[in-house]
Amino acid sequence: MPSRRLRPRHALIAALLLAAGAWASSLPFGFVHHGHFQRMMHTGNTSGQVMLAALPQPGGTWGVGATAGLKGEIVQIDGRLLVSPGSDEYGRVRPPQEGEQAVLFASGRVQAWQDVPVPRDMEAPAFEAFVQEQAKALGLALDQPFVFRVEGRFPHLLWHVVTGEKGPGGHGAHGGHAAGPGAGHANERSDMRLFRQPGASGQLIGVYSGAALEGAVSHPGERFHLHFADPGATVSGHVDRYSVAGGAVLKLPLR
Repeated sequence: MPSRRLRPRHALIAALLLAAGAWASSLPFGFVHHGHFQRMMHTGNTSGQVMLAALPQPGGTWGVGATAGLKGEIVQIDGRLLVSPGSDEYGRVRPPQEGEQAVLFASGRVQAWQDVPVPRDMEAPAFEAFVQEQAKALGLALDQPFVFRVEGRFPHLLWHVVTGEKGPGGHGAHGGHAAGPGAGHANERSDMRLFRQPGASGQLIGVYSGAALEGAVSHPGERFHLHFADPGATVSGHVDRYSVAGGAVLKLPLR
Protein backbone atom coordinates (compact mmCIF):
# COMPACT_ATOMS: atom_id res chain seq x y z
CA MET A 1 0.00 0.00 0.00
CA PRO A 2 1.59 3.33 -0.99
CA SER A 3 2.48 5.62 1.89
CA ARG A 4 0.44 8.77 2.40
CA ARG A 5 2.15 12.03 1.56
CA LEU A 6 2.35 14.43 4.51
CA ARG A 7 0.83 17.83 3.98
CA PRO A 8 3.47 20.59 4.09
CA ARG A 9 2.25 21.85 7.47
CA HIS A 10 2.22 18.36 8.98
CA ALA A 11 5.64 17.63 7.54
CA LEU A 12 7.00 20.82 9.13
CA ILE A 13 5.53 19.92 12.52
CA ALA A 14 6.96 16.41 12.30
CA ALA A 15 10.39 17.80 11.43
CA LEU A 16 10.29 20.23 14.35
CA LEU A 17 9.29 17.48 16.75
CA LEU A 18 12.11 15.25 15.53
CA ALA A 19 14.58 18.11 15.83
CA ALA A 20 13.38 18.90 19.35
CA GLY A 21 13.75 15.27 20.34
CA ALA A 22 17.26 15.08 18.92
CA TRP A 23 18.24 18.31 20.70
CA ALA A 24 16.86 17.08 24.04
CA SER A 25 18.64 13.75 23.74
CA SER A 26 21.93 15.50 22.95
CA LEU A 27 22.22 17.33 26.27
CA PRO A 28 25.48 16.36 27.99
CA PHE A 29 25.88 14.46 31.27
CA GLY A 30 22.36 13.06 31.19
CA PHE A 31 21.04 16.56 31.87
CA VAL A 32 17.29 16.64 32.53
CA HIS A 33 14.99 19.53 33.38
CA HIS A 34 11.34 20.09 34.21
CA GLY A 35 9.37 23.33 34.39
CA HIS A 36 10.43 26.69 33.02
CA PHE A 37 11.51 29.78 35.00
CA GLN A 38 10.36 32.38 32.51
CA ARG A 39 7.03 30.70 31.76
CA MET A 40 6.30 30.35 35.47
CA MET A 41 7.06 34.02 36.04
CA HIS A 42 4.84 35.17 33.18
CA THR A 43 1.87 32.89 33.88
CA GLY A 44 2.06 32.65 37.66
CA ASN A 45 1.49 28.89 37.33
CA THR A 46 3.44 27.16 40.12
CA SER A 47 1.74 23.77 39.85
CA GLY A 48 3.81 20.59 39.88
CA GLN A 49 5.52 19.57 36.65
CA VAL A 50 7.03 16.25 37.73
CA MET A 51 6.76 13.81 40.64
CA LEU A 52 9.93 13.77 42.71
CA ALA A 53 9.74 9.98 42.80
CA ALA A 54 9.97 9.97 38.98
CA LEU A 55 13.26 11.94 38.86
CA PRO A 56 16.52 10.11 38.05
CA GLN A 57 18.23 9.21 41.33
CA PRO A 58 21.31 7.07 40.60
CA GLY A 59 24.54 7.89 42.40
CA GLY A 60 26.42 10.78 40.85
CA THR A 61 23.27 12.79 40.10
CA TRP A 62 23.25 16.39 41.29
CA GLY A 63 20.44 18.89 40.89
CA VAL A 64 18.41 21.84 42.17
CA GLY A 65 14.79 22.94 42.05
CA ALA A 66 11.66 24.05 43.88
CA THR A 67 8.54 22.21 44.98
CA ALA A 68 5.05 22.72 43.60
CA GLY A 69 3.37 25.87 44.83
CA LEU A 70 6.85 27.26 45.62
CA LYS A 71 6.47 25.77 49.09
CA GLY A 72 10.06 24.65 49.42
CA GLU A 73 13.45 24.08 47.80
CA ILE A 74 14.94 20.89 46.37
CA VAL A 75 18.57 19.82 46.21
CA GLN A 76 19.98 16.56 44.92
CA ILE A 77 23.30 15.40 46.35
CA ASP A 78 24.93 12.36 44.79
CA GLY A 79 21.54 10.94 43.83
CA ARG A 80 19.80 11.72 47.12
CA LEU A 81 16.84 14.09 46.87
CA LEU A 82 16.31 16.46 49.80
CA VAL A 83 13.52 18.99 50.34
CA SER A 84 13.76 22.15 52.45
CA PRO A 85 10.11 22.92 53.29
CA GLY A 86 9.25 26.58 53.74
CA SER A 87 7.51 25.63 56.97
CA ASP A 88 10.87 24.95 58.66
CA GLU A 89 12.26 28.13 60.19
CA TYR A 90 15.84 26.85 60.08
CA GLY A 91 15.97 25.68 56.44
CA ARG A 92 16.35 22.05 57.47
CA VAL A 93 15.99 19.30 54.87
CA ARG A 94 13.91 16.12 54.84
CA PRO A 95 13.31 13.30 52.34
CA PRO A 96 10.56 13.89 49.76
CA GLN A 97 7.05 13.07 50.90
CA GLU A 98 4.80 10.68 49.03
CA GLY A 99 3.25 12.41 46.03
CA GLU A 100 5.46 15.50 46.32
CA GLN A 101 6.10 17.34 43.05
CA ALA A 102 8.51 19.90 41.62
CA VAL A 103 7.55 23.04 39.74
CA LEU A 104 11.18 23.49 38.64
CA PHE A 105 14.01 20.97 38.59
CA ALA A 106 17.27 20.40 36.74
CA SER A 107 19.97 17.78 37.23
CA GLY A 108 22.90 16.03 35.61
CA ARG A 109 24.86 12.87 36.31
CA VAL A 110 28.63 13.04 36.75
CA GLN A 111 30.89 10.00 37.03
CA ALA A 112 34.16 11.91 37.45
CA TRP A 113 35.04 15.47 38.47
CA GLN A 114 37.91 17.77 37.64
CA ASP A 115 39.04 19.66 40.77
CA VAL A 116 40.11 23.27 40.18
CA PRO A 117 41.49 25.27 43.15
CA VAL A 118 40.01 28.75 43.49
CA PRO A 119 43.13 30.97 43.55
CA ARG A 120 41.76 33.93 45.53
CA ASP A 121 38.63 35.36 47.12
CA MET A 122 36.07 36.09 44.42
CA GLU A 123 32.75 37.90 44.37
CA ALA A 124 30.00 36.14 42.43
CA PRO A 125 30.52 37.84 39.01
CA ALA A 126 34.26 37.10 39.03
CA PHE A 127 33.70 33.56 40.21
CA GLU A 128 31.10 32.84 37.53
CA ALA A 129 33.51 34.15 34.88
CA PHE A 130 36.14 31.83 36.42
CA VAL A 131 33.76 28.85 36.14
CA GLN A 132 33.15 29.58 32.46
CA GLU A 133 36.85 30.09 31.78
CA GLN A 134 37.80 26.81 33.46
CA ALA A 135 34.93 24.92 31.82
CA LYS A 136 36.02 26.12 28.39
CA ALA A 137 39.62 25.08 29.11
CA LEU A 138 38.32 21.63 30.03
CA GLY A 139 36.53 21.36 26.71
CA LEU A 140 32.98 21.86 27.95
CA ALA A 141 30.60 23.56 25.52
CA LEU A 142 29.53 26.85 27.06
CA ASP A 143 26.30 26.93 25.07
CA GLN A 144 25.17 23.68 26.73
CA PRO A 145 24.05 23.04 30.33
CA PHE A 146 26.03 21.17 32.98
CA VAL A 147 26.11 20.74 36.74
CA PHE A 148 29.06 21.75 38.91
CA ARG A 149 29.97 22.05 42.58
CA VAL A 150 32.02 24.28 44.88
CA GLU A 151 33.40 23.03 48.19
CA GLY A 152 34.85 25.48 50.68
CA ARG A 153 34.08 28.66 52.57
CA PHE A 154 31.83 31.51 51.47
CA PRO A 155 32.73 34.92 52.98
CA HIS A 156 29.36 36.35 51.89
CA LEU A 157 26.36 34.07 51.73
CA LEU A 158 22.65 34.86 51.49
CA TRP A 159 20.23 32.05 50.76
CA HIS A 160 16.52 31.46 51.09
CA VAL A 161 13.73 28.90 51.19
CA VAL A 162 10.39 29.75 49.58
CA THR A 163 7.29 29.27 51.71
CA GLY A 164 4.45 29.40 49.19
CA GLU A 165 2.84 32.26 51.13
CA LYS A 166 2.27 35.74 49.74
CA GLY A 167 4.30 38.10 51.91
CA PRO A 168 4.51 41.86 52.35
CA GLY A 169 5.98 43.33 49.19
CA GLY A 170 5.74 39.98 47.45
CA HIS A 171 9.42 39.11 47.88
CA GLY A 172 10.00 35.55 46.87
CA ALA A 173 12.32 33.33 44.90
CA HIS A 174 13.15 32.04 41.47
CA GLY A 175 12.38 35.29 39.68
CA GLY A 176 14.08 38.61 38.84
CA HIS A 177 16.50 40.49 41.05
CA ALA A 178 14.88 42.46 43.82
CA ALA A 179 15.75 46.09 44.28
CA GLY A 180 16.10 46.13 48.05
CA PRO A 181 19.46 45.45 49.71
CA GLY A 182 19.79 41.80 50.62
CA ALA A 183 16.40 41.00 49.10
CA GLY A 184 17.77 38.38 46.74
CA HIS A 185 15.25 37.34 44.13
CA ALA A 186 11.61 38.30 43.85
CA ASN A 187 8.74 37.34 41.60
CA GLU A 188 5.66 38.08 43.73
CA ARG A 189 4.77 34.38 43.75
CA SER A 190 6.01 33.44 47.20
CA ASP A 191 7.37 34.79 50.43
CA MET A 192 10.63 33.31 51.67
CA ARG A 193 12.79 32.68 54.70
CA LEU A 194 16.14 34.45 54.37
CA PHE A 195 19.36 33.06 55.84
CA ARG A 196 22.47 35.24 56.09
CA GLN A 197 25.54 33.13 56.87
CA PRO A 198 28.75 35.07 56.15
CA GLY A 199 31.78 32.82 56.46
CA ALA A 200 29.78 29.60 56.22
CA SER A 201 31.44 26.43 54.96
CA GLY A 202 29.83 23.71 52.92
CA GLN A 203 29.14 23.35 49.24
CA LEU A 204 27.27 24.99 46.41
CA ILE A 205 25.46 22.70 44.00
CA GLY A 206 25.15 24.56 40.73
CA VAL A 207 23.44 24.36 37.37
CA TYR A 208 24.95 26.25 34.46
CA SER A 209 22.26 26.80 31.83
CA GLY A 210 24.33 27.74 28.80
CA ALA A 211 22.53 29.63 26.05
CA ALA A 212 20.49 26.49 25.40
CA LEU A 213 18.49 26.64 28.65
CA GLU A 214 18.84 30.22 29.84
CA GLY A 215 15.41 31.29 31.05
CA ALA A 216 14.37 27.67 31.55
CA VAL A 217 16.66 26.38 34.33
CA SER A 218 18.02 29.80 35.27
CA HIS A 219 16.52 33.25 35.33
CA PRO A 220 16.47 35.08 31.99
CA GLY A 221 19.71 37.03 31.70
CA GLU A 222 21.50 34.68 34.11
CA ARG A 223 23.22 31.36 33.51
CA PHE A 224 23.83 30.19 37.07
CA HIS A 225 21.37 28.58 39.49
CA LEU A 226 22.93 27.67 42.85
CA HIS A 227 21.82 26.01 46.07
CA PHE A 228 23.80 25.88 49.32
CA ALA A 229 24.16 22.85 51.59
CA ASP A 230 26.05 22.80 54.88
CA PRO A 231 28.78 20.16 55.44
CA GLY A 232 26.32 17.60 56.82
CA ALA A 233 23.59 18.44 54.27
CA THR A 234 21.22 19.23 57.13
CA VAL A 235 20.13 22.63 55.76
CA SER A 236 19.84 23.85 52.19
CA GLY A 237 18.30 26.54 50.03
CA HIS A 238 18.49 28.70 46.93
CA VAL A 239 21.51 31.05 46.85
CA ASP A 240 20.87 34.75 46.21
CA ARG A 241 24.24 36.35 46.87
CA TYR A 242 27.61 34.85 47.61
CA SER A 243 31.37 35.05 47.34
CA VAL A 244 33.90 32.21 47.28
CA ALA A 245 37.05 32.14 49.41
CA GLY A 246 40.45 31.41 47.95
CA GLY A 247 41.36 27.77 48.59
CA ALA A 248 37.86 26.51 47.81
CA VAL A 249 37.60 23.78 45.18
CA LEU A 250 35.54 24.13 42.01
CA LYS A 251 34.42 20.73 40.71
CA LEU A 252 33.65 20.53 36.99
CA PRO A 253 32.25 17.46 35.22
CA LEU A 254 34.69 15.28 33.30
CA ARG A 255 32.33 12.46 32.29
